[in-house]
Amino acid sequence: MGEVAVQYKIMPDPDIEVNVDDLMNLLQNLDESLGKVHNVEKKPLAFGLMFIELHAVIEDAEGLIDKFEAEMSSIEGVGEIEVLGMGRLL
Repeated sequence: MGEVAVQYKIMPDPDIEVNVDDLMNLLQNLDESLGKVHNVEKKPLAFGLMFIELHAVIEDAEGLIDKFEAEMSSIEGVGEIEVLGMGRLL
């Protein structure tokens, strides 16, 4: 099987007070058996709001991307997750 590079946009949960830097650290330390996080950046959105851009390499196996996204969603403070880009690695 190959690998897939995925770029995510992660919005902090608007309903709770979230420290974006702490959230970035939690995302950086996700379970590596699901996928390897390569880059986590804080980026401005608008009006002082920030989002997190995360780049990960995930094994191209059925259901593994869904499990990786579920793992991210389970972190307290993670709101909306959007896939910005995805591609197979050769």
